[in-house]
This record gives sequence, C-alpha cells and structure tokens, in this order.
Amino acid sequence: MKNYLARLGLDRTALAVLGIMGLTFLLQAVEVAMAQVWLFGAMALVLYVTEWLVSQRVTVLSKVLSRIRVGLTVRTLARQALVLALYVSLDAVGTAAYWWTAGTVAAFFVLTLAYDLLRHQVLRRAKLPVRTRNLDLSGLSLPEVPGLLRAVPMSRLLLADLPLVLGSVGYLAGGPAVLAQTGAALTILLALGAVLFAAPAFLAHMRMPSNEEVIEGLNQALREVQPEVVLYFTFGVGEQNAVYQANMWLDALEKGDRRALVIFRERGNLPHLEPTSLPVVCVPRADDLAALDLSAVRVALYPGNTGKNIHLIQRAEIKHVFVGHGDSDKLPSSNRVSRIFDEIWVAGRGGRDRYERVRHAIDDRDVVEVGRPQLVAVEGHRPPEQRVVPTVIYAPTWEGVDDNNYLTSADTAGLELVERLVRGPEPVRVIYKPHPLLGRRSPAAAAAHRRIIELIGEANGRLEPVTPEAVRELAELRERIDAFRENASEQHLSPEDLVGYRDLLDRWHSVYWTSSGPLRHHVVTDTLPSLFSCFNESDVMVSDISSVVADFVASGKPYAIVDMQGTDDDEFRRQFPSAGAGYVLRPGLAGLETVLAAAREPEGDALADRRAVLKHYLLGPDEPDSLTRFTMAVNDLYERALLDFPVGAIAEPIPADPFRGQAGTPVPVGD
Repeated sequence: MKNYLARLGLDRTALAVLGIMGLTFLLQAVEVAMAQVWLFGAMALVLYVTEWLVSQRVTVLSKVLSRIRVGLTVRTLARQALVLALYVSLDAVGTAAYWWTAGTVAAFFVLTLAYDLLRHQVLRRAKLPVRTRNLDLSGLSLPEVPGLLRAVPMSRLLLADLPLVLGSVGYLAGGPAVLAQTGAALTILLALGAVLFAAPAFLAHMRMPSNEEVIEGLNQALREVQPEVVLYFTFGVGEQNAVYQANMWLDALEKGDRRALVIFRERGNLPHLEPTSLPVVCVPRADDLAALDLSAVRVALYPGNTGKNIHLIQRAEIKHVFVGHGDSDKLPSSNRVSRIFDEIWVAGRGGRDRYERVRHAIDDRDVVEVGRPQLVAVEGHRPPEQRVVPTVIYAPTWEGVDDNNYLTSADTAGLELVERLVRGPEPVRVIYKPHPLLGRRSPAAAAAHRRIIELIGEANGRLEPVTPEAVRELAELRERIDAFRENASEQHLSPEDLVGYRDLLDRWHSVYWTSSGPLRHHVVTDTLPSLFSCFNESDVMVSDISSVVADFVASGKPYAIVDMQGTDDDEFRRQFPSAGAGYVLRPGLAGLETVLAAAREPEGDALADRRAVLKHYLLGPDEPDSLTRFTMAVNDLYERALLDFPVGAIAEPIPADPFRGQAGTPVPVGD
C-alpha cells in the first residue's frame, strides 16, 4: 500500500490533508443532521483551509481527487449542497435568505463556468506554436495575457463562495437575514467581476494571428538575425534537470565568432534555460521546425543523442555535430548511433580513442578534438589554510538508461562512504552532488539518495547553524537571481545585461560558502551552487565512471572512483581510461584513507604527475585554450559547409517515396 501511494505521489502531508478533508465533509453531514450550526461553520472553515492547501501546497492531491471522481467542481457543489441541506434541517426553506442562497448557488455555478471557459480560451489562443527569447516579434501585435488571469485559475475562484457559506451560517445561527443576503451578494460580485475581467482579454485574443502568420513573423525576425550556428536541444517532457546539457554550451557560443541560435523542442524545458543573450526558439511541432527559415545556418550542435534530433538532421545543407554534454567512459559517450552526425567533437585524445574502439562504426576523420570550453571556471588546489579540514565532493552518477549503464555507487558504497566521512574520528566536510537524474529509474538508488541526505542533515544538526543574517542575505540574492531568470523570457538580453546577473551569482556563491563555515556539509541538488563551484570548494572527489571525472581532472586535484566489482587496478584503468590517474575504492572502501591523505597533503599525492598526463589526454593541450579551439572548429566547419551549400542554395528535400519520381513516374531500378 505504501508503495502504491508513493507511485501516486502522496506523501505524509498529502495523506494528512486528504484525511482531514474527508473527515470534515463527514462531520459536516453529521452537523447538518443534528442542526449544529456553529460546528458546521467551523468545519466549513477547515474545508476552505484544506482546499487552499490542495491548490497551493499539495497540488498532487488535485490530480488524485479528480481521478477518483471528486474533483474541485464536485467538492464545491457538495459544500454548497450541505449549506442548502442545513436550511432544510432548520426548517428555513422558503425564507428570503434561502432563496438568496439557492439563487446564488445556481448563478455562481454559471458565472464560474463562464470564467473558466473564457480563461481557457485566452490561454489556449495565447499558446503560440513557438516561444522565443531575444527575438523581435512586435510586428505580430500579440495581445498580452493579464497577469491576474494567469494567477486566478478555477481552483481559486471557486473559493469565492466563502461569503455565501459564512453568511448563511450567520443567519441560521440566529442572525438577521441580511447576513445571508450580503454574503450571497459578495459571492456573486466576485464571480461576476472575474467574468467581466476575463471578457476583454477573450475578445482581444479572438484577433490572434494564425499559426502560419506567427511562423512567418518569426521567420522575418530570423532573417534579420541571420543565425549561422544552431544549438539544438531536446529531452523528454518532465526531465527538466537535463537542461544543464544545453546550458553548458551557452557561454562558448556567446563568445564565439558566428551568430548562434538556440532551438528547444519542449516548452517545459525552456524555463530552465539559463539567461543568455543568444536568440532562442522553442518549437515543439516538427512541421513548425521544418517551416523555420534557417537558410543561413550551416552548423548544428547537439548536446544530446535523442530521437527528435532527426527532425533537424534531415536538413542536408547543415553540418550536424554531436558535442555531447561531457566526456566519460560510459557507453553513450561512444554510441554507434552517433554515426548519423557529420562530425563528433570530443575534448581530447581520450574521446577519439573511445570512438576508435567502436570499430567499423565511426570514421576517425569525423572525430574532432576541441577541448572543454566550460572548464575555464575550474580552479586548482585550495590554499593550505583552507585545507585544514579536507573537503570531499561525492558525485555519484545516475542509473543510466539500462542495466548495461548501471554505474552508480549510490546504492552500494554511497551510504557507507558518507556515513564514514561524517561520523569519522577526524573531521571531514562532505559536498554531496548527485547526478540530476539519480533515482529516476531505480528505487534502490532513490532510497539510498534519500538516506544520504538524511545522514548529512543529522551531521549538520550537531553543528552551529548558519547565522540568520546570512540566511536572509542568501534568500534575498536568490530571489533577485530567480527574478532575473524569470524575466529573461520577457526581455531582450545583451551581453552587458548578463554582467549584473553573473555578479549576483558570484555574490551568492561567496556568501553561501563563507557563511556555512569549514565544517558544515552540503547537499547540492539545485542549480546553485554550480558543479564547478563545488569543485573549487573541494580537495578530493569520489565519483563513478562519469563525465564529471574528466571535468574534475582539470583541477589537478586527487580523485577516486568506486569499483564494487573488485577488478584488478590495471584492468579497471584499462577498461576506463578516465580512472588512469585516480585512486580506486574497493569493496569496503579500501583505500579511502589514502585518498584523504592525498587531499590533506597534495605534496604526498602519488598520482599527481600521472594526472597531469591524463589531463592532456582527456582534455587536450592548454594552448591554444579550449574556447579558441572550439571557436576555430565551428568556423572551419562553417566555411566547409558553405562551400557545399552557399547561402541561398537549399538542398533538395528527400522525397516521401524514394521509389517514385516526379508526377508518379516510377524510378528505373537496374537495367
């Protein structure tokens, strides 16, 4: 039963609210039968509180209640029916107050239904086939949706019957009839006001441009921008944590030589895109994507290897490049499917060798080493005065798409590792930074993840709390950061606009780390603090086979990889080259003390020289820097693509039926 409720998304809070709501309805029915007016009124107030909680705090209950046929409208009608039943119980049927109440119930239902229909039509018509950032669509004269209309869904308006219910309770408890009449009038005015507010917005949106006109308006804006490079991102609906794959490439494209455009396919992912000065288009439908004017685009970059990539890859005038979202020794980092791309860009020689091992699948000439431009933010060893207490970042990967990629240590060594670190005799600070998708596929991994968070919370409970002043300052800074992110979708951002935003991020990180002290542990499952900021605050990393290992190698600091199979060290490093300069943790975490000793005293780190060699192998040379090499690769591929398809020349589309020619004439096959 517990697992079934968990699958529904019902936690203890949701179950408590559900129980209180059901019990309150039952007690109200009893109070109606017993004609206990004041107790009925008290129970009514409890019901309104639970309805508010359902709409604002435990929204999962709304879906569950609708699924069992007791949705919001049914609950509202039940609430009002009980009021009318109370009139019957007290023999007050036929009074003026009763007719006011009964008439208001009917009118309220009609008005709220009208409001919901108007609001639904406004929001539906305002939902354009595309969403954009940093592109001028003012020529379309799009009407705005009033903020209040977005903020007041049906679930909130239905609570406007509160005056009706309280007025009736006041009258039935012995008060004057004017109480019921006034309450009914207030409820009608609130509902009528909502309808009158929604009506002008509905009329304005009746004149919305058609989808074809919107696409043409967007194409006009794209013709003014003339993008040359596209960053194309698509990922499953509801998997917004994967947007980091696109975010990591924004800065490099902003600093590049070519005009770049970002294309998203899922609306739900767009709010998680970091503020950028690049133009952004979110186009969910493949037909609308095909209608976009990308005539100047000659290079498309793909951070993920997903099915919807094919919707852009079919454009033959564009060179398509898999850039990925980090180099690792996992199978997806050398996937045979990548042969559909014109080129595969990797950080260094290590990436090239991974694809070399996929024999007869990827041509070595199609692999280009461009470095990792993102790693400019990764710093080296912390100064000695900050290493008095070693800081370990534990960064387990997720379970992967199938069991062949099940490389996470969270549900095997993770619990024991964190417990030994936070409860050990010598103080160690832990930063727990799991993969954003950890626990999505495996219940065991999800349970381990939750328990690790509990362990860290228990350990922090024995430490001095963060000062209220720091908590307040962090909250204020985060509010400004979130406001900037939210407003980024509503305004055009220039590179200068982003300076203030990045200053806010720097200030938040500084306050976050300094205010917590040298001993407080950290659970990082949000976008802040950033991964690279966690790197810079640590002295050693423990991880799994993952792209974060190659990124951490840029710091020159010691790291360890968990191998629960007990493979021989040399064989393990042969299978996973990114472990070549790392310590290997065995079952029982054998070797952990050696890793911690290397963090405390970098001079005694036996693998330091080997890591310098591995850094060059995995990430490429320091000169020229990664951003320069990446920009050169983009420019070179663009120029080569331009030779094949000059701007203005469009590749012929692939016919729907390759075995038929023009006007249905069969294509000759053979002799």
